[in-house]
Amino acid sequence: MLISFVRTILLYIVIVAAMRLLGKRQIGELEPSELAITILLSELAAIPMQDPAQPLASGLIPMLVLLALGFLTSIIAVASPLMRRILFGKPSIIIENGKLNQKEIRRLRLSVDELAEELRLNAVASLQSVKYGIVETNGQLSIILHDGDTAVTRRDLGIQSHTPPPLPYTIIANGHLIRSNAKKAGLDAKDIQKVLTRHNIARIADVFYMSYDKHEGFHVIRADRSI
Repeated sequence: MLISFVRTILLYIVIVAAMRLLGKRQIGELEPSELAITILLSELAAIPMQDPAQPLASGLIPMLVLLALGFLTSIIAVASPLMRRILFGKPSIIIENGKLNQKEIRRLRLSVDELAEELRLNAVASLQSVKYGIVETNGQLSIILHDGDTAVTRRDLGIQSHTPPPLPYTIIANGHLIRSNAKKAGLDAKDIQKVLTRHNIARIADVFYMSYDKHEGFHVIRADRSI
């Protein structure tokens, strides 16, 4: 039992490290080769987890080979546009100037309902407002609207754009002080305790969330112990 427990922890660490190495894409944004590697990694990890008689190397070695293949594929795709097209395919234009490319839609095996759903998800109500609709290599639909149908920007209205304010620092989260953020915000333990005292809170452990913004100041939420 202990061996299975340790093996599961080790494989979990390897899988998490592999996902970090593959990048920060969501599942729906993975290229076909990346999705294949993700699925195969999970299958390979399951073998030594379920069968303690299997050597741990029987799962780890193929996983490392898959990761190496993933890196090699990425390097080849960057170095050669032709190989990238072979490995990942190319974007497909399915809408042009408000007209559907029915041949390309049939080739991609898209239904009208799926296309209509994608348009709604992109906040597009009328097909005529679409200049180009492009299915990217990861399966996502990119929409480019006609100039007259795009959203009005500050620049269009001649309004001066100000530099956006910096993101607030999260100082306390779930009763734990985030010291690195407190240091970046220029706060020490006395400053934080003063803020807590003003909110009638005695301990950091009693704070669910506290942030600091140099324009807005502190935002403090007390932990709800009734939940």
